Amino acid sequence: MNRLQKISGFVLKRRNLLEKDVIVTVFTKENGKMILMVKGVRKITSKRAAHIQTGNLIRAQIRESKEMYYLQSSELISGFLSLRTEKYIDLIYLFLSIIDGLMPEAQEDQEVFERIQQFFVQLSKKTDHDDVLKINIQKLLEILGYVDRNLSLSELILTAENHMEKRLPRHVL
Repeated sequence: MNRLQKISGFVLKRRNLLEKDVIVTVFTKENGKMILMVKGVRKITSKRAAHIQTGNLIRAQIRESKEMYYLQSSELISGFLSLRTEKYIDLIYLFLSIIDGLMPEAQEDQEVFERIQQFFVQLSKKTDHDDVLKINIQKLLEILGYVDRNLSLSELILTAENHMEKRLPRHVL
């Protein structure tokens, strides 16, 4: 059975498959974390390729078929271009990796979605980027019930990593 639905969400990561396809992990407002197959996006003529970059906020139409979700069409809401610099990119990847590692699939969580939005807004406005990262990881871990007191940034990262099945990328720590 094919079911179409509209979603909006943040691209947490993308993984290239053979040939022209990509698997994208998106945290959506409607369904929480979702894994989407994106067919043909690596073709030179694909209009969707720029939309599914890590950290982008997108609106998309997806189709469910045989227990897999396929991205049919997408629209870029925000690419946060002002944050696509060397100064910010590692912070963005670290924060999104923590969300990807801690959140189960298909569990809607409006608070986590709003926390991701706040992270990008605060990162674009404040000058103390490490403080923005610390505050947002702290609040994320509080929402998820992993911490109930203030910790240092390194303690927060270690706490997050201890509750994940995989390790965080070392180049961003």
